[in-house]
Amino acid sequence: MGVNARSLDGPQAWTARSFSGPSDWVLAVSAELRREMTSAVAHAKRIGFDEAGIQREHFPLPSFAGTAAEILKRLRDGIGFVVLRGLPLDDLSEEEARLLYAGLGTHLGTILTQNLRGELLYSVRDEGMRVEANYGKTGVRFSKSSAAFDFHTDSPSRVAGHTPDFIGLLVLRTAKAGGDSALASGYTLHNILLEEKPDVLRRLYQPFWVDRRAELPPGENPVLPVPVFTFDGRLTVRYLRFYITKGQEWKGEPLTEADTRALDALEEITRRPDVPVTVPVERGDLQLVSNTFLLHSRTGYQDYAEPELKRHYLRLWLADRAA
Repeated sequence: MGVNARSLDGPQAWTARSFSGPSDWVLAVSAELRREMTSAVAHAKRIGFDEAGIQREHFPLPSFAGTAAEILKRLRDGIGFVVLRGLPLDDLSEEEARLLYAGLGTHLGTILTQNLRGELLYSVRDEGMRVEANYGKTGVRFSKSSAAFDFHTDSPSRVAGHTPDFIGLLVLRTAKAGGDSALASGYTLHNILLEEKPDVLRRLYQPFWVDRRAELPPGENPVLPVPVFTFDGRLTVRYLRFYITKGQEWKGEPLTEADTRALDALEEITRRPDVPVTVPVERGDLQLVSNTFLLHSRTGYQDYAEPELKRHYLRLWLADRAA
């Protein structure tokens, strides 16, 4: 894998101006598929399967095949994201909604564990975590706070041994205010850096030490060398700046001025108003994102006081069976 010194074309290299609006990424769940989903949940429960043991053959969705193929096409070779709108959450208990989510996941890839506890469906909600203050303790992540979270990819240092190809976020409840998600194309960031700051791009193809202490399997290295960009016929992006900073410090090699300049340049591009796209979501939406070449972010949010109304998303990590 070497440095790609050419501009990367194709549908993956988009900016906010590439889209006319949500119709470019929203796929509506048909009435027929909604009925199949509720029936599949009932079927899985009847034969004794839960979210941890469900397999594709246990969760029949005949009319989902075409939609699943379209979703995978967009994730692999298209813009890299899609919102599946209108899952029948109001017809299901939260336990049944989790089963539905896991069942859908089996039609799109192989479900991966997300932490040392082996969770397959991970709750993204404010649990009072303060990452700077509590960092280093197992399970301390930005996803357990209401703070804003800059552009990043999930599991850049292989949490629980995996870096997922796709990320799913099922919206159970939205925040009172804020919590908006945005996406940026790594292809676009690469192309802009190639044009404006090729020296920076070359540095980002070289590895940084990335920290794993928040989720470290026994006996494994607490840091791993991970470049931001790699290219092997396709572009791959791995990035979470906080973990880079902590990893370099742990190795006794704090970021140099050139390192900081490179990371600053990358993040400056993500803040340009015409580069990322904001992706509004609502209850019953399933946002699916390529974790291979897209970065995602979230604004801070204000939550409801009532526990039953608080913002709650369920995250799914998937490995692409075709990879």
